[in-house]
Amino acid sequence: MKSFYITGFIIIFSVLGIFSARLLTYKAEPKVAHFNVSLEFEKKGDYQKAISELQSAYEENKGSYLYNLRLGWLYYSVKDYKNSRKYYSTAISINKTSLEALYGSTYPMAAQGEWGEIQKTYIEILKLSPNEYLANLRLGQIYLNSSDFLNAKKHLEKAWNAYPGYYEPNLSLGYTYYYLGNGKKAQELLTNALMVSANDSTALAGLKLIK
Repeated sequence: MKSFYITGFIIIFSVLGIFSARLLTYKAEPKVAHFNVSLEFEKKGDYQKAISELQSAYEENKGSYLYNLRLGWLYYSVKDYKNSRKYYSTAISINKTSLEALYGSTYPMAAQGEWGEIQKTYIEILKLSPNEYLANLRLGQIYLNSSDFLNAKKHLEKAWNAYPGYYEPNLSLGYTYYYLGNGKKAQELLTNALMVSANDSTALAGLKLIK
């Protein structure tokens, strides 16, 4: 048994030695190097250099999901919403099932106040993942703000069922129930919101409406 363990250790260390030798001689692919340098520039807060680093290698990597996703985020960060939307859109076309790219595309839309487009995007997200918490929450809030209380209830209940201890689902669904005439349920949910967010003015305002 002892010789078995010794043999096992020798094999493991031999394998590790081979991997270590390979790592010492490994040279990152250009697209990896450019991407990593871009990340370093972003950490320093230099978004323009982070963009330039990716753009210098974009032509040969224009089919890269990660390059386009990252450029979408970086252009959003410098408030170039037109280019942000362009690259997020390209990322979505490369990976049509990517929730992160769809969510990302809503950032420049929100900055431009295009709530109709955001609503369509959340609907697309829910086609891919019907119980997605954030999409149900935000879509429900959009319906609530437009006084479409039945649709608001439909989506906010899904968000609340997934995260009943979170502030936003309790608050938004509480208001929705209030407008639908269910004061008892509204009071329960708004009280929950107040429990997890002490002295919250919006929850308190809702409770005053019920009384």
